[in-house]
Amino acid sequence: MYLSKESNRLLNVIGNDIVIKGMEMSDPTILSPSTIMTTIAPGCAIQDETLIEFTDVSFLDIDCSDLIDTPTGGAHLCVFLNYENIQTIEANLASVDLFYVEASGVVNDPFGRFKTRSCRILLGIIDFTKDGTSVTAVSKNDSTTLSIADTTYYAGGMNPDNINIDVERLFDVGFESKDRSKVEDLLKRDYVMSI
Repeated sequence: MYLSKESNRLLNVIGNDIVIKGMEMSDPTILSPSTIMTTIAPGCAIQDETLIEFTDVSFLDIDCSDLIDTPTGGAHLCVFLNYENIQTIEANLASVDLFYVEASGVVNDPFGRFKTRSCRILLGIIDFTKDGTSVTAVSKNDSTTLSIADTTYYAGGMNPDNINIDVERLFDVGFESKDRSKVEDLLKRDYVMSI
C-alpha cells in the first residue's frame, strides 16, 4: 500500500479540521410548512489529515414538525462536515450533514450519523421559530462556536489550535528532508499515484 506521507506533512503545515476554501452555508429557507432547507457551497477542507474537495453544492433539508424551536427550547440545527479517514481498500466517503442539537448539547440523530470523531468541522448554525408544527421563521445564526457534548465546535474549524501555518518556515516545518529536489520528487510521485 502506498501512503502519501510527504503530501500529508504539507497538509499538517496548514492545519487540520479546517475549511480552507468555500463551503459557506446559504441563508436557510422554508421549503414546506415544516421543512427547512439550506445549501453548502463547493469548497475544500482538511479533516483527519486529508484534503477533501466538494465540487458540487450540497443541498440539505430537515422536517422540523416534531422538533422544539430555538426560542422555545434553545435548540439549533447544525451543519457538519462528516468524514473519517479509515485505512481500508474501500473509499472513505465525506458528506455534509444537518443535525438537530438540543439546548443541552445533545444531538438528536435518529440515523446515528453524528460521531465526534467524524463530525469535527461546524459549517453553520440555523435558528428557527415554529407555530404548532409549521416553521414561521428561519435564520442563520452568526455564532462562531457551539458546545455539543462538552466539546466546543468552531465555525469553519477556525479553532486557533487547528491552524498551524507558518509561512516563513513552510518548507522547513513541512518536510523532514531539506533537499528540495527530493521533496519535489516525492510530491510529484504522490500526485502521479493519486491519478
